[in-house]
Amino acid sequence: MYEGQDEIRKKEFPQLLDRVWLSSSAFTPHPKSVVKAMHQFIDYFHDPTIGKDVQELFDNVNNGTYNGAAKLMKCHSEDISLVVNTAHGLNFPLHGLDWKKGDNVVTSELEFPTNYYPWKYISRRKGVEFRSAKINEKTQISEDEIISLIDENTKLVALSLVQFNNGQRVDAKKIAKVAHDNGALVALDAIQACGGVEVYPKEMDVDFVTAGGPKFLMAPLGIGLCYISSRAIESMDPPLQGTGNYDFKDQNWMDRNKSYHKGAKRFENGTVPFYCVAGLKAALDLINSVGIETVASHNHGLIQQLIEGIEDLGLFTITPHEPEKRGALINVRVDAKKDLKKIVEILEEKYRVTITNRYGGLRFASQLYNTEKDIQTALSSLKEVLAKV
Repeated sequence: MYEGQDEIRKKEFPQLLDRVWLSSSAFTPHPKSVVKAMHQFIDYFHDPTIGKDVQELFDNVNNGTYNGAAKLMKCHSEDISLVVNTAHGLNFPLHGLDWKKGDNVVTSELEFPTNYYPWKYISRRKGVEFRSAKINEKTQISEDEIISLIDENTKLVALSLVQFNNGQRVDAKKIAKVAHDNGALVALDAIQACGGVEVYPKEMDVDFVTAGGPKFLMAPLGIGLCYISSRAIESMDPPLQGTGNYDFKDQNWMDRNKSYHKGAKRFENGTVPFYCVAGLKAALDLINSVGIETVASHNHGLIQQLIEGIEDLGLFTITPHEPEKRGALINVRVDAKKDLKKIVEILEEKYRVTITNRYGGLRFASQLYNTEKDIQTALSSLKEVLAKV
């Protein structure tokens, strides 16, 4: 437990006080401050207040969101573009890069479809070679194999920073060095990382880091973040075009000679769901009030407690045990004869413990509202369920 956690649990997550939610890798129940922030905008557009300048409200939320994202990711607010989901951000390099026959794209067989099918698509459409690192005997991917697939014809390396299925975290900085030496960009799907562990794009020296809101960011569906490096910004025009790409702060809509916004904001072609932006700002404020370093340390500690407890039950994980090689989630393997779906259902209905069934195992994930008691309850409940199923 970190300082102030008990107050946060009571104030922001009263709905979780009588249950154990270890499923932030699927979604996080909204904190109360997120719901309140969204309602502020919904209420205004239901019954606009006479004389109230809604633009000021918009600007305050927008600026707070960019600044909050920059604080979370240790970057500049101009490095951030708002997106509606993780796939939206991955579509920037997909449609923005000048793909040619003979180019190749490197990814892995562990990826969620969001970060796999777009590269199959570009391979079909443009004659780009599709290269994918295989799943090894540890049910993980090898960074050395990924690096071996990169050469002077690689246009993009696209990976998950933390894998959705086994919780493995790749050494993005190591991979990015090789990619950049060969003239390639690096795009990371970070939805299973942002908000739960430290994600610093500039330190990793990557080019795109995109994450939808509803998981570890604790934000609404329909909104997310995308970090874009200056290297990437200079290499392409925004592939999705609209009013939003251009600097119309003077609201002179008839000006036909506008320039792009500075930085990553130029990739925003239009209005994103603004009720959701307000919710994202509130979620970022909450995470930053604790500090992502504290959140990450807290989550790593709880995951370590889980790993040790799982091993005491005679089970094993396919997740790397080293903190630097995993995120805030693990995948636990049980007897293959056990009905995973049934285990999840009983844990939910009888014990009020929420986890997910993924990739042939049981997936547990920790976030800032979880406690050591949650882990103890989950482990004792799992032990009882496994004895019956």
